Amino acid sequence: MRLLYVTLLSISLFSCKKEELGPQCINCSNDSIESEAADVLILNEGNFGWGNGSISYYQPHTKTVSDNVYKQANNNIPLGDVVQSACQFNNKIYVVANNSSKVEVVNSSNFSNIASISGFNSPRYFLPVSYSKAYVSDLYSNSIQVVDLTNNTITGSINTNGWTEQLLLYNDTVYACDMSNDNLLIINPSNNTLVDSVKLGVEPNSITKDKNDKLWIMCGGGFQEDNAKLIRFNPQTRTIEATFIFSNINQSPSSLIMDNEKEQLYFLNNNVYKMDISATSLPSSVLINNNSNTFYGLGVDPINEDIYVADAIDYVQSGIVFRYSSSGSLIHQFNVGIIPGKFLFIE
Repeated sequence: MRLLYVTLLSISLFSCKKEELGPQCINCSNDSIESEAADVLILNEGNFGWGNGSISYYQPHTKTVSDNVYKQANNNIPLGDVVQSACQFNNKIYVVANNSSKVEVVNSSNFSNIASISGFNSPRYFLPVSYSKAYVSDLYSNSIQVVDLTNNTITGSINTNGWTEQLLLYNDTVYACDMSNDNLLIINPSNNTLVDSVKLGVEPNSITKDKNDKLWIMCGGGFQEDNAKLIRFNPQTRTIEATFIFSNINQSPSSLIMDNEKEQLYFLNNNVYKMDISATSLPSSVLINNNSNTFYGLGVDPINEDIYVADAIDYVQSGIVFRYSSSGSLIHQFNVGIIPGKFLFIE
């Protein structure tokens, strides 16, 4: 089933024709910009194989958007193929370009390129574990790569025997979602060793931590392989404290995130749902209805808790971002690049 899942994903990404690709953004500003706190980066994957991944830059206070900010800041050089994720750390933004097998190191103020980290297979997520070291998860390499941040090179790897997704650092321990083997991997970053693993639901895809220092992991269930599960995990005892099971095997929830107070969970399951960490059951009502849009990415502003939802539309044309209040009222919608998937809130 895992092979089928990856195959179907690849088919969907290859299904477009080059002549069908439209402009990255309609009615966007092309002026050079400098980022400020409270602004938002939208990571647009682009079409697989076409190298048209991009970053859109949104300023909430003026409701203005600028597209292709990396390309504009770097002499028209494109960012890469499939912009998967990004992480802001130490005045830099580390942008993971999945199919380009690289991580671009970008100045967080003006988006100019500082360095490029190469040698990956199919990188997914970037996690700093110290001021001089980071981990990068991977789809195909069966390992997590260890990166030296002082010289921007890969210096080692941690065998995982499969596809790893989101990573989280807590209390000097790294936790990784093991999609291939349905495990939560527990890693000691001081010596880069895998010390334990805990069996979860099928295909854990996202992880976050609440105010009580409990970890929450969303397990998508695979391609109708099992019912999806939301799991609360105690890192002190390394035990599962609660499992919330989605009733419909066709559901594949993802994009689990936490609000800034670490009290409310948000996730995508066709629509947007919100759940208190003290809840004893999954939410029965929708916070934001997709209204037949293709909700593909989710973010929550850490300052005012505005909710940002990315609409990939048909995975070919330029996407749309909807900005909602914390109560679910629409504030603004705007065009961005092709296949918007992730948000990064500038600090």
